[in-house]
Amino acid sequence: IWTGEKAGDAVADEYMIDDVSGSYETLVRVALTDATLKSMEISTSTALNAKTQPRLNLGKNTVYVGAGDNTDSIVYWPELQNDKYKQMIVEEKNIASARKHPEYMGTIYPAAAKEDGYIVYRIDAPRDLVKFTYGGRFYNRAPKSHIDMLHSLDGGKTWIKSYSLTETAMPWDVIHYETIAAPAGTRSVLVKYLMNTTEPKSSGCSIYALRMEADVLPADPTPKPVEVTFTWNEVQKDRSLVKRSHTQVVEKLPATYTINVGGEDHPVMEALTVNFQGARGEAKAGYSDGKDAGGEKWVGSWLTIGKNLAAGKPYTMSHPSETNWNAGDPDGHKLTDGVFGPPYAGGASYSSGVLWKAKTNPTITLDLGQSTPCASFGMNFHGYPWHDALKGQFKDKVEVSVSEDGRNYTPVGPLVTDICWKDVPLNHMVSDEETMTGGTFRIVPAKPITARYVQYKITSDRMVCCTELEVLDSISLKPFDLRVALPGESRRQ
Repeated sequence: IWTGEKAGDAVADEYMIDDVSGSYETLVRVALTDATLKSMEISTSTALNAKTQPRLNLGKNTVYVGAGDNTDSIVYWPELQNDKYKQMIVEEKNIASARKHPEYMGTIYPAAAKEDGYIVYRIDAPRDLVKFTYGGRFYNRAPKSHIDMLHSLDGGKTWIKSYSLTETAMPWDVIHYETIAAPAGTRSVLVKYLMNTTEPKSSGCSIYALRMEADVLPADPTPKPVEVTFTWNEVQKDRSLVKRSHTQVVEKLPATYTINVGGEDHPVMEALTVNFQGARGEAKAGYSDGKDAGGEKWVGSWLTIGKNLAAGKPYTMSHPSETNWNAGDPDGHKLTDGVFGPPYAGGASYSSGVLWKAKTNPTITLDLGQSTPCASFGMNFHGYPWHDALKGQFKDKVEVSVSEDGRNYTPVGPLVTDICWKDVPLNHMVSDEETMTGGTFRIVPAKPITARYVQYKITSDRMVCCTELEVLDSISLKPFDLRVALPGESRRQ
């Protein structure tokens, strides 16, 4: 990536994204000829699953900042397929590897039956080791086969077995790790993975993947202040976003502090940055715009619903259903059969309901059989193109009216389809990609309304698929606080 051939001091400053993006491990090599390396600095940015990261809610948030052991880490995560396991080992015997990872079986395995096959790794540390963890994912199916994990702290003179997989019954996919405390003064450890099998192949006794990590005493154990920056986008009434951030300088760990988030809904998180003070230059502490939005801690809600009075009841439709994607209702019972459609539009979702073309604007009339107090009126529906209710994209209108005689109808109001994250009950499961392209949308009157007939008038510029009608005899939405105790706090009742 860089070559310096001129005499005198030279500085290399390389910024790489495409070269390393998506990789789990990157090796950096410096080759010197009649030259001296005076200093070297490597800065890395790691992309993590958003769902594993701390997030902020609307209002007051308490942030805890802590740290684990004050150690540096050495990590080995070798590639095993196509003989690439050879790149990092110091010794091997009787080992073969699949040209391409089989995915559902291991990659490396003994080359010959009934003979020990093993690979050995050496971890050398610049300072004393505190502990090391090693293990992997193993596959053991062949009779009388086993996989052993061993380590040596004296250069291979003696080996200590920490684990042995001898079970050959299902499940054959086994993940196992061992953590070993290192005696004082230890700076090198050998790790051995040994296999012996009656069937020398991937499907007999093999290893999917390996990982080793050593914790090392830091070069400078003196604690340093850290800067913690949360960056988020606040949701406005019109669904537009305003970017804000907050930086806290933490002098001593552990520490707690407060961040107040404004806007109309839970923020869209962008980043969490943690670094030693000054590593990113001069950072401004506090809120990026100098404003504290204030507010109370957000408390979620728990939804409890009663009996669906619409189940099994007859209904009529002003327009027949289309039959695209297996939609349709030839027997006239799909909308009250108790089967609600998925919270996701597309694929097989249309087969669970009735479907109308754009601008058909159908009316569904439900007969409850007798006058009944109704606490809530709802409909499970979605459409095409797919819209996300959590982004305010639903423009469909479903007007609900009720009647005692089936001729004179009194409006109740429209179903609520403009959904905010803060309004989603804690016991409602949102899709993994955090969208709501389909669902049961409701209108809850201030008090129950007595009616026999319920009419749903749909107005939409897109294809609409209704999968179920809902009329509840009771519904409640009560505050439910997810009281997560911070480390060191006593449990609150």
